[in-house]
Amino acid sequence: MPPFYLPLTYLLGLGVWLLCLAGLLVWALKLRRRRKQLKLSLLVPHLILSSWFVLGVLTLAEIWCAFGVDQSDAFNMTNISKRWFQKYIEAQRNQSGWRDVREFPRTLPDGTRRICFFGDSFTIGHGVRRREDRFTDRLDAELNQAQPGKFQVANLGDPGLEVSQIEARAKSLLDQGYQIDVAIYVFMLNDIEGYDPRTQEVIKSLQQAEPRFFLISETYFPNWLYFRWRQASGRGGEYFPHLRDSYNEAPWEGLKRKLDQLHDDFKTHHVDYRMVIFPFLHNLRPDYPFHEAHRKLSEYCRAAGIPVLDLEPVLTAHAAETLTVNRFDAHPNERAHAIVAEALKDQLVHDLFVSPAAELAPAK
Repeated sequence: MPPFYLPLTYLLGLGVWLLCLAGLLVWALKLRRRRKQLKLSLLVPHLILSSWFVLGVLTLAEIWCAFGVDQSDAFNMTNISKRWFQKYIEAQRNQSGWRDVREFPRTLPDGTRRICFFGDSFTIGHGVRRREDRFTDRLDAELNQAQPGKFQVANLGDPGLEVSQIEARAKSLLDQGYQIDVAIYVFMLNDIEGYDPRTQEVIKSLQQAEPRFFLISETYFPNWLYFRWRQASGRGGEYFPHLRDSYNEAPWEGLKRKLDQLHDDFKTHHVDYRMVIFPFLHNLRPDYPFHEAHRKLSEYCRAAGIPVLDLEPVLTAHAAETLTVNRFDAHPNERAHAIVAEALKDQLVHDLFVSPAAELAPAK
């Protein structure tokens, strides 16, 4: 991959285009001089120069988007976001394929326990440039400060995963003999979408929105404009209303069966299993439309004996702050990750910060 994480074909094409623009400018200026000397109409060279100016402005916008804009978007559809993904997600994966600083060996040294976080783009840190700013890495740093060498936190998240894929991934690792002492499933509310064909259709329509005309599909500024237009026009269908309804209909039953299966996988391998419920951050307010979904998930966990942390009230308390990556990407930003890390430490894994010796020590 060339510098700036841009395709080589794009850089070559841009170079040729800039040469063509320069040639057009030289030719138009020469044409204007010649026609002026012959005292002919300057309308044609002026039209060419005006067109060149418009093309020049568009080219500057293209260069700025290709080289200067460095941000993600929610569904990773624009070429700008795809470049961001290559630069900060794919380039930061370890030899095992996870976006983690440490490798992921089958076992750890005696006395070291492994905490594995399973989840989707919210877990892997979509929109967060530095791995160490994610809640998993923050928790790892705090645990190792409290109990050096006793724990290793592994982030096994990947964008787009839903519950059946996460269950399959966890079971595969366990069956292969990978050490997992504590498993924490960071449940995002769209993890149910695999059980509802309506939300699947919306996702499919988004994927089919990829433009085919090369001046849109292979560029950055026109490509960005195209997807912003689709977003503003509401094209692609209604995703969130269908998703909310999923928790009151048949998909909820399918989700529960898969969650039961995941719980059984961990029980069979004697893994300490816990859950986190992550809210949608772009509409945290008193009439947040997914309150019922949070309630059902929390009740399911309590009935199954799974320790659970619902982040909705935690993050709603900070709703006045900026918690999302940007206006086009509703994933949690660095501030939200810091809040989540603190909530995990205080409410879900507080027991791991207490050493066995401290528990046995007599009160003074």
